Amino acid sequence: MANVFELQSQYCSNYDKKKLFSYDIEQIDAPTNSLMHKESRFLFFTKGRGILKINGIDYEVKPNCCVAIVPWEVTETIEVEEPIQLIKIVYNFNILNQNLKNIYSNVEGELDIFTEISNSPIIYCNDEEAKKILSVANEIRSEVGVESTLEVVEEKVLLDAYLINKITELLILYIRIRRSRDMEPISQNNDDKKINIFTYLYSHLSEKQTLKSVSSFFYMSESSLSKYCKKMTGYSFHKLIDEMRIVKTMNLLSNSEFPLSLIAELVGLSDASHLSKFFVKNTGLTPNQFRKENKNIVNMFSMEEKNNAYDIVKYLNSVYTQDIKEKDVAKKFGISTKELNRKLIFTVEKNFEEFLNFLRINYACELLKTTDYRILDVAISVGYNNSKTFYNNFVKFKSMSPSKFKKDVEIQKE
Repeated sequence: MANVFELQSQYCSNYDKKKLFSYDIEQIDAPTNSLMHKESRFLFFTKGRGILKINGIDYEVKPNCCVAIVPWEVTETIEVEEPIQLIKIVYNFNILNQNLKNIYSNVEGELDIFTEISNSPIIYCNDEEAKKILSVANEIRSEVGVESTLEVVEEKVLLDAYLINKITELLILYIRIRRSRDMEPISQNNDDKKINIFTYLYSHLSEKQTLKSVSSFFYMSESSLSKYCKKMTGYSFHKLIDEMRIVKTMNLLSNSEFPLSLIAELVGLSDASHLSKFFVKNTGLTPNQFRKENKNIVNMFSMEEKNNAYDIVKYLNSVYTQDIKEKDVAKKFGISTKELNRKLIFTVEKNFEEFLNFLRINYACELLKTTDYRILDVAISVGYNNSKTFYNNFVKFKSMSPSKFKKDVEIQKE
């Protein structure tokens, strides 16, 4: 069997791109190719036995076991002892993650769903636990129908809000069961740890990763990383990065009101113009056209709180070159510094300090390549009081010194 990953669609439904959730039933009679999933899913196994490889680790699958997959993870059925039947529920990860962040906004400690699931992607349920999961799954089916049969179900009022609650309930059940017992993998092939490269790339898009920086991080040669990406996905390293950028851009356009300039920063592109050209080239639509056609009506915050969060991000995006302090920004918006950081983590997945430095260093990169400013001049222009602080942050975000960046790195132009 060819060891190439098949990239799954970033949409939850094959026939309705606006759907945030779908339900289906699948049968597996023989080993499958590796699948790289662009969207999250729950798999609940009702019949059969076999071995499922998840991110390079082998797990036994049998009736009443449940698998949770987050974006850009890889699965492969490598053994089928008895024909396997399973329920598949695909859902928009960003929507669910934002909903849970909102619920736990006033609880000490952040609930990191991505890590929670990635570290333990499978649970084995007893009869009572399985009954609860099946009950929730059946309620989801009654709302959306069965994907593969194109079952038509009359859309009910507040459908997405209802389904968000059901998927959240399913995730809560999963986490409670997982934490009640230790789940251990059958075995692990150390060579397959490289698969984690793909989830790493997706979660670090804003850092404008290069073949050189990623290969260095994973202690690989550039040629080895390039060949690995091509072998496993059929995409070159740069094409795979582009694919991830498109998926993340679509999510941000659909589920936020961020300006294109900020979305460009978050997906690792130089500016709004570059983002627009990149998006049109890959989708045939301008970002504004896509946003208009796919705008999500689900609000995770109350309208007042949602607008407040966006206002904070927009404000920081306009004043980051100034000498601004966390406490002053919190005071301006009439909230505590803790609440300020909660809102920023919710919207841009960075706290105040991280987001401020992120904006400054990205602007510094532009100045280094488009002006004759000295390093100190650049540092002051982007908001730093001294070159040492600027240098430390630049190395942190770009893994090289400002002078090396100015000399060796070329800004990509469309």
